[in-house]
Amino acid sequence: MKILIDTYGADEGSQVTIEGALLAKQEIDFTPVFIGNEREIKLTIHDRIHDYEIISTNEYISNDEDPVRAIRRKKDASIVLAYEKSKEEGYDGLISAGSTGAVLSGGLFLAGRIEGIKRACLAAGIPSIDGALTLLMDSGANMDCKAEYLYEFALMGSVFLENVMSLANPKVGLLNVGVEEHKGNKLSKETYKLLKESNLNFVGNVEARDLFAGNVDIIVADGFDGNIALKTAEGVLKLMGDTLKSTIYKSTKNKIAGGLLKKDIKSLASTFSTDKVGGAPLLGVKSYVYKAHGNTNEIAFSNAILGLMDYIQTNTIEKIEGELKNG
Repeated sequence: MKILIDTYGADEGSQVTIEGALLAKQEIDFTPVFIGNEREIKLTIHDRIHDYEIISTNEYISNDEDPVRAIRRKKDASIVLAYEKSKEEGYDGLISAGSTGAVLSGGLFLAGRIEGIKRACLAAGIPSIDGALTLLMDSGANMDCKAEYLYEFALMGSVFLENVMSLANPKVGLLNVGVEEHKGNKLSKETYKLLKESNLNFVGNVEARDLFAGNVDIIVADGFDGNIALKTAEGVLKLMGDTLKSTIYKSTKNKIAGGLLKKDIKSLASTFSTDKVGGAPLLGVKSYVYKAHGNTNEIAFSNAILGLMDYIQTNTIEKIEGELKNG
């Protein structure tokens, strides 16, 4: 299997993406195809592996650029080269920690949408207290949505979970300000009606405070609300972790207590770590694409690559196409 790796875009630089690929290769053998500065890539690898390819470029699309214009104008940008290469025989999927807008725009204009899908979306995996994962869709790709887009997100998420996670008849919830059917804005009410009338296993509204409860398998939202909910949750978890750490080191008594609870604290931290999932699939386009977090590290990026390979092997794109034709 050949995986195209955009080495640009991570907050900590190209090294974390390259090191992450080498970590993933220790778990599952594959051929990494690095796209970026050739000298930097070779220096980082330092002859530790030999079965890899490099697509050399010094151009990339930053978060500050208009993604649609940049995709059309910067033909040698790393994400553009990755999408173009993914169309060739033998290249199985691509991953990037770069601009979310560029990854989405590349998916729409270079890979193309799955027939019958109007909007692609990012399906972020949220850990729950029972150890399962809940998909938050969309988590940042589409800021403005219609009800029919959110229905498509729920449909694609259901197919993804059934095939990637072997989860039968996944439960779908709609992110809202209350659990009652009449709550929410115009988009929420229209989406609720569509989901209720569909063949999906829709169980009603979900409030943001239940993001980690694991009551549903899919939480549907527009990219604006979904991204705010996700980043708020990440911020609260980080704050709690930092506060707990500082409390433990505040006194000798607390250090002793912390030592006794060390194993349990580590286990709890691991459950809610974003490193565990590492990224999110871009569902709705004709290429197998994973978007890694911009603040990714080697472990998170490695896990994102492993997630991408699982995604590829399930033929989810073809199964979404089949679901749309049969529906």
